Amino acid sequence: MKFAVAILILFVVGFIFLRSIDDVPKNFPQFVTEDLSGNVFTNKIFDGKLTAILLWTTNSEPCLKMLGSLDEFLKDLPPNCQVIGLIGDKNFDAAQVKNFSSIVQLKVNDDFEPLLTKIKIVPTVIFIDRHGNLIEPPQFVPNAKFIREELIRLSEKDSTKVRTLNFLHSKFFD
Repeated sequence: MKFAVAILILFVVGFIFLRSIDDVPKNFPQFVTEDLSGNVFTNKIFDGKLTAILLWTTNSEPCLKMLGSLDEFLKDLPPNCQVIGLIGDKNFDAAQVKNFSSIVQLKVNDDFEPLLTKIKIVPTVIFIDRHGNLIEPPQFVPNAKFIREELIRLSEKDSTKVRTLNFLHSKFFD
């Protein structure tokens, strides 16, 4: 009986987290939204930077816990990296959200629908390249340390040196 339950749990987890990348858009949707202060933001926020979009909700204990530890892990990020919060609640307590104002917090709206309808659990992180393309599918992220480590790994992978070596390799060895 325990074996059957274990198999069922693995199947459900696999179905939720290992879905095909084909059902996720390749580009972050075009959007116009505001932060908590009413400043307007568009996809231009991605220009020239690797970005981790952190989708979270105010009623999720794991989200609040992770956001509480975010400052500790985001110190000294490479200059070409940024973390942006995307508040998944349309109606949220602004006072609660202001506790996490160390990063830009954007308000969700219908512009994000093509991507957000694919996300089933929060907190979720979406890594975006400097042109607004998704680097990998959205993924559940249980802690802030993962975001830091992945941004550093991606920034090293995106460095001029690595891009030059990849270009040379493709021209001469592929």
